[in-house]
Amino acid sequence: MTALARLPSRGDLAVAGTGMLMTLLATLAVQREGADAVIALILGGGLFGAFVAGFAFAPYVFVPVALVYFAFLPLLERFVLPSGFGGTKDVVTLAAAVATLGLAVRRRNIRIDVGTAVLLGLVIGLYLVNIGGGLTGETGHDVAWFHGVRLFAEPLILFLYGTSVRNPHKTLRWSVRALVVAAVLNAAYGVIQQGLGLSGLLAAGYTYGDEVRQISGHIRSFGTLGEPFAYASFLLLALAAVFLWYRRSALVVAAFAAIAVGLLFSYVRTAAFIALALLALTAARTGRSRYAVILMLAAVAGAGVVFATASQRTATKSVQINPTTYLTLNGRTNIWKSTLNSPADWMFGRGVGATGTASQRATRGLASSNRSKTTGGSIVDSSYFAVIADIGVIGLGLLAAFFVRVFVKARGAARRGERAGWLAMGLLAVTVLDAFTRESFTGFPTAYIALLLVGISWAAWTESPDAFAAPPRP
Repeated sequence: MTALARLPSRGDLAVAGTGMLMTLLATLAVQREGADAVIALILGGGLFGAFVAGFAFAPYVFVPVALVYFAFLPLLERFVLPSGFGGTKDVVTLAAAVATLGLAVRRRNIRIDVGTAVLLGLVIGLYLVNIGGGLTGETGHDVAWFHGVRLFAEPLILFLYGTSVRNPHKTLRWSVRALVVAAVLNAAYGVIQQGLGLSGLLAAGYTYGDEVRQISGHIRSFGTLGEPFAYASFLLLALAAVFLWYRRSALVVAAFAAIAVGLLFSYVRTAAFIALALLALTAARTGRSRYAVILMLAAVAGAGVVFATASQRTATKSVQINPTTYLTLNGRTNIWKSTLNSPADWMFGRGVGATGTASQRATRGLASSNRSKTTGGSIVDSSYFAVIADIGVIGLGLLAAFFVRVFVKARGAARRGERAGWLAMGLLAVTVLDAFTRESFTGFPTAYIALLLVGISWAAWTESPDAFAAPPRP
């Protein structure tokens, strides 16, 4: 009897057999695919499971972690992580989608109203159906279409997740802190990059034309992000939090100073006008409505002028018009005249993935880096033109209606004294104005962070502080 007790049980044998099988499969996979691919798969699976559970049950911990990870992922991918880890952002987003579905089924606590949900569903539906691609015959439901849908839908998935989080007030507080801290660190790194100079950055392993760019002889800081424009947008999101979330204190003033200096060294012209829009919202929050209107109109007009002026400048870029033809064009306006072809394609677009980032991603892997391949500096881009190319003027109208509706809801919350409403308006202002000259609706990490925080803000202003507090232990 004693000897039998020492024999392994069926459960022990099952665990041991499973371990041996997994070890064998891992060994074969390493021999076939390489160690980096297997390590990425194992870590990706573990990351996915951890984030699903964390997003569902401890969002006030995992959402800030995700925000910081998004902000530092380009730097980690460049110097620390193996090649191909750019796809971990997709794993995190998929985890948020699974958590959203689980929370909706279990708690039925997705808090968006029917009108907003309908607009969101129609826009995503146009991307899925791809009417323009069917009419022009340029794209179907292929790899380019997949990347187009993925890039556009992921930030919106994070918005939906944000509206469903438990403990939204606590989650929002910690998430805003994480955003500001990450921005201060980014700004400090941007100042260090100015000290390193061109030769120092190249010696550190950065590539000229990818991360390292110049304007009028000045290095454009890019922080931990892949390029200066994403860096500037990220700092502007944090600036919105500094202006519209926190009360004035010594720490807040210090954070503002650090972010402002870092933003200055990005040399992104539209950043000044977006900062002006944030000042307009700050003036509105303090009751200075007249100044708020003037500042906001100046911000919108200035961003439009910068876009129109920059579109006429010479900026060389090779653009893929079809699988075998590349054109070297000058100016974003000319590029979009070519990529949109004719007004007949404007109603439903040329098709999802026919041009732009998705068409370039179709020639690379899912986990490819998001670094720009433009040489000789950057050119003017626009999310609005990108949406028209994908799903046409109808799709852009529905997307604009979605943003307007969310802004109106945030304004109503702000009038009731909700800080979350002011924060959401600031984040939306940064995203919408930045879209004049950049693909900010799909840009990583700024679109992901902005819409995630807007979704959490929505949850915060629609629920009382204790509505989703953890239940007492039995």
